[in-house]
Amino acid sequence: MPEHSTIRVRFIDANTGELVGETDVPAEQLPESFEAATSMDIGENTFEVVSAEPMTAREFRQTGALRLELREVEYTTVDPSELLYSLPSISDELPPIAEGSTKLGRNVLELREDDWRQVEFVALALQPAITTVFAAIERIYTEHREGYGFKELHIRKEVPTPLEGTSLTLAELRGAVGEAVTWLDGISFAGVAGLVEGSFAVRLPSGPALYGLQREGRLSVLGLHHTKASAAVEGDARLLAALASKHQLSLVEWCRVEQLPPSAERLQVWLSGQD
Repeated sequence: MPEHSTIRVRFIDANTGELVGETDVPAEQLPESFEAATSMDIGENTFEVVSAEPMTAREFRQTGALRLELREVEYTTVDPSELLYSLPSISDELPPIAEGSTKLGRNVLELREDDWRQVEFVALALQPAITTVFAAIERIYTEHREGYGFKELHIRKEVPTPLEGTSLTLAELRGAVGEAVTWLDGISFAGVAGLVEGSFAVRLPSGPALYGLQREGRLSVLGLHHTKASAAVEGDARLLAALASKHQLSLVEWCRVEQLPPSAERLQVWLSGQD
């Protein structure tokens, strides 16, 4: 089937669902994919693309039609001195995106960039570094907190390799979590196209997801993305405690300056949101 060189684009107001206009657009002026966060200028206004049907150029070049739901971007002038951070700490670096990868049609764990490594397992051998980071974050709370935000934040550089000195492998993790879990296709970041290079993610029966990075089967990062837990918390707590105990790890929630030992009881309380 020959491809269309001109695409009929229908613009829909994302707030009302009403058609606000339609026009013919040369295919080369449209992106190859709307997988990443996309904005466009129409007249003197800027709009963000809330959804696109279809999502890829390969598809809309075949059909000759594209439906875009748009929401106008509203800009507000704010005094820079009044800006606050929502978190007291974030990780220093984000992992790279695998070249040529896509999250379209994949079952992935999608994180906000600020959520990367906020809760993770850290080798007990790195306790001095953990203590140093905790002291820095506590200073943010005591010296830079303002209302619900923070005037400063601590960028964590002290623990670049949280599983340093351990030998945990992806194969061992697969064996430890059993068959009642859901393995995902990897990690992605909200508004960013593609999958994180070398990433893995597995959703536990009670809801939270273990995620991280591996290279040649050996884990370098093991994070925990916590969501509202279900009744299966006790079993997941035992699983995580056994894994942490075997590899001499503790669970660290950086922004709350909290460190949990490899105890099933403590982890169950934490997973249940009762701590």
